[in-house]
Amino acid sequence: MQLPLAGEWWTLYESAFPASERRGKLQHAAALQEAAFHCLHLADASGFAGLLAYWQWEKLCYIEHLAIVPSRRGQGLGHRALKLVPAPAILEIEPVVDASTASRLAFYESCGYTRLVYPHVQLAYQQGEADIPLWLLSRPVLDTRALAEFESLYHFGPMRYRDGA
Repeated sequence: MQLPLAGEWWTLYESAFPASERRGKLQHAAALQEAAFHCLHLADASGFAGLLAYWQWEKLCYIEHLAIVPSRRGQGLGHRALKLVPAPAILEIEPVVDASTASRLAFYESCGYTRLVYPHVQLAYQQGEADIPLWLLSRPVLDTRALAEFESLYHFGPMRYRDGA
Protein backbone atom coordinates (compact mmCIF):
# COMPACT_ATOMS: atom_id res chain seq x y z
CA MET A 1 0.00 0.00 0.00
CA GLN A 2 1.44 3.37 -1.03
CA LEU A 3 0.48 6.51 0.89
CA PRO A 4 1.20 10.11 -0.21
CA LEU A 5 4.77 11.11 0.73
CA ALA A 6 5.13 7.70 2.34
CA GLY A 7 8.48 6.63 0.90
CA GLU A 8 10.80 8.84 2.94
CA TRP A 9 8.45 8.84 5.93
CA TRP A 10 8.19 5.07 6.04
CA THR A 11 11.92 4.51 5.55
CA LEU A 12 12.73 6.78 8.51
CA TYR A 13 9.93 5.22 10.60
CA GLU A 14 11.31 1.72 10.07
CA SER A 15 14.90 2.76 10.75
CA ALA A 16 14.14 4.89 13.82
CA PHE A 17 11.81 2.51 15.70
CA PRO A 18 12.11 -1.24 16.36
CA ALA A 19 9.25 -3.45 15.13
CA SER A 20 7.80 -3.73 18.62
CA GLU A 21 7.35 0.08 18.66
CA ARG A 22 5.69 0.62 15.26
CA ARG A 23 2.67 -0.65 13.39
CA GLY A 24 2.55 -2.29 9.99
CA LYS A 25 1.47 -0.44 6.85
CA LEU A 26 -2.10 -1.72 6.89
CA GLN A 27 -2.59 -0.81 10.54
CA HIS A 28 -0.98 2.58 9.93
CA ALA A 29 -3.33 3.22 7.01
CA ALA A 30 -6.29 2.31 9.24
CA ALA A 31 -5.08 4.69 11.97
CA LEU A 32 -4.85 7.47 9.37
CA GLN A 33 -8.63 7.24 9.05
CA GLU A 34 -9.00 8.47 12.65
CA ALA A 35 -9.67 12.20 12.99
CA ALA A 36 -7.61 12.22 16.20
CA PHE A 37 -4.48 10.86 14.45
CA HIS A 38 -2.06 13.39 12.97
CA CYS A 39 0.78 12.09 10.85
CA LEU A 40 3.16 14.82 9.71
CA HIS A 41 5.86 14.73 7.05
CA LEU A 42 8.36 17.32 8.32
CA ALA A 43 10.17 19.25 5.59
CA ASP A 44 11.79 22.59 4.97
CA ALA A 45 13.69 24.23 2.10
CA SER A 46 16.39 21.56 2.41
CA GLY A 47 13.88 18.74 1.92
CA PHE A 48 12.54 15.95 4.09
CA ALA A 49 13.56 16.48 7.72
CA GLY A 50 11.57 13.99 9.77
CA LEU A 51 8.27 12.61 10.96
CA LEU A 52 5.85 13.35 13.73
CA ALA A 53 2.80 11.27 14.60
CA TYR A 54 0.48 12.18 17.43
CA TRP A 55 -3.05 11.70 18.70
CA GLN A 56 -5.04 14.78 19.63
CA TRP A 57 -8.00 14.10 21.86
CA GLU A 58 -10.27 16.65 23.52
CA LYS A 59 -8.11 17.25 26.60
CA LEU A 60 -4.75 15.65 25.79
CA CYS A 61 -2.25 14.90 23.02
CA TYR A 62 -0.14 11.76 22.84
CA ILE A 63 3.08 12.01 20.83
CA GLU A 64 3.43 8.55 19.39
CA HIS A 65 6.49 8.97 17.14
CA LEU A 66 9.04 11.70 16.48
CA ALA A 67 12.13 11.13 14.39
CA ILE A 68 14.48 13.51 12.64
CA VAL A 69 16.64 12.40 9.71
CA PRO A 70 20.06 11.65 11.27
CA SER A 71 21.92 14.13 9.05
CA ARG A 72 19.46 16.88 10.09
CA ARG A 73 19.71 16.41 13.87
CA GLY A 74 21.05 19.22 16.04
CA GLN A 75 19.41 21.93 13.93
CA GLY A 76 16.44 22.59 16.23
CA LEU A 77 14.00 20.67 14.03
CA GLY A 78 12.81 18.40 16.83
CA HIS A 79 12.13 21.39 19.10
CA ARG A 80 10.13 23.08 16.34
CA ALA A 81 8.21 19.88 15.59
CA LEU A 82 7.18 19.46 19.23
CA LYS A 83 5.79 23.01 19.24
CA LEU A 84 3.23 21.78 16.68
CA VAL A 85 1.65 19.54 19.32
CA PRO A 86 -0.81 21.32 21.62
CA ALA A 87 -0.42 20.98 25.39
CA PRO A 88 -1.14 19.14 27.48
CA ALA A 89 0.93 16.48 25.76
CA ILE A 90 2.40 13.17 26.85
CA LEU A 91 5.03 10.88 25.32
CA GLU A 92 7.01 7.72 26.11
CA ILE A 93 10.77 7.15 26.20
CA GLU A 94 13.02 4.26 27.10
CA PRO A 95 14.40 4.33 30.65
CA VAL A 96 17.81 5.99 30.86
CA VAL A 97 20.48 3.28 30.76
CA ASP A 98 23.23 4.81 28.60
CA ALA A 99 24.43 8.02 26.93
CA SER A 100 21.92 7.72 24.07
CA THR A 101 18.87 7.37 26.32
CA ALA A 102 20.21 10.10 28.64
CA SER A 103 20.56 12.39 25.63
CA ARG A 104 16.98 11.64 24.57
CA LEU A 105 15.67 12.50 28.05
CA ALA A 106 17.72 15.73 28.08
CA PHE A 107 16.28 16.68 24.68
CA TYR A 108 12.67 16.30 25.84
CA GLU A 109 13.40 18.11 29.10
CA SER A 110 14.86 20.99 27.06
CA CYS A 111 11.48 21.10 25.27
CA GLY A 112 9.62 21.52 28.57
CA TYR A 113 8.70 17.88 29.25
CA THR A 114 8.95 16.42 32.75
CA ARG A 115 9.28 12.76 33.66
CA LEU A 116 6.24 11.30 35.41
CA VAL A 117 6.88 8.77 38.14
CA TYR A 118 3.93 6.54 37.25
CA PRO A 119 4.62 3.05 35.87
CA HIS A 120 3.77 2.56 32.18
CA VAL A 121 4.04 -0.33 29.74
CA GLN A 122 3.84 0.19 26.00
CA LEU A 123 1.93 -2.66 24.43
CA ALA A 124 3.89 -4.23 21.58
CA TYR A 125 2.74 -3.09 18.15
CA GLN A 126 3.51 -6.50 16.63
CA GLN A 127 2.24 -9.94 17.61
CA GLY A 128 4.92 -12.04 19.26
CA GLU A 129 6.89 -9.03 20.50
CA ALA A 130 7.19 -8.28 24.21
CA ASP A 131 5.50 -5.31 25.85
CA ILE A 132 7.98 -2.59 26.82
CA PRO A 133 8.26 -0.80 30.19
CA LEU A 134 8.74 2.88 29.35
CA TRP A 135 8.89 6.23 31.10
CA LEU A 136 6.19 8.83 30.54
CA LEU A 137 6.97 12.51 30.11
CA SER A 138 4.43 15.31 29.87
CA ARG A 139 4.12 19.02 29.29
CA PRO A 140 2.86 20.31 31.71
CA VAL A 141 3.06 17.72 34.47
CA LEU A 142 -0.11 15.62 34.48
CA ASP A 143 -2.00 14.67 37.61
CA THR A 144 -3.23 11.12 38.27
CA ARG A 145 -6.69 11.85 36.83
CA ALA A 146 -5.22 13.06 33.52
CA LEU A 147 -2.85 10.10 33.48
CA ALA A 148 -5.75 7.66 33.96
CA GLU A 149 -7.56 9.35 31.07
CA PHE A 150 -4.45 8.95 28.93
CA GLU A 151 -4.16 5.23 29.73
CA SER A 152 -7.79 4.71 28.71
CA LEU A 153 -7.46 6.69 25.49
CA TYR A 154 -4.12 4.99 24.70
CA HIS A 155 -5.50 1.46 24.90
CA PHE A 156 -8.66 2.20 22.91
CA GLY A 157 -7.07 4.64 20.45
CA PRO A 158 -3.54 4.03 19.09
CA MET A 159 -3.25 0.48 20.37
CA ARG A 160 -6.40 -0.59 18.50
CA TYR A 161 -4.21 -0.52 15.39
CA ARG A 162 -1.60 -3.07 16.40
CA ASP A 163 -0.82 -5.90 13.99
CA GLY A 164 -3.11 -8.78 14.77
CA ALA A 165 -5.14 -6.76 17.26
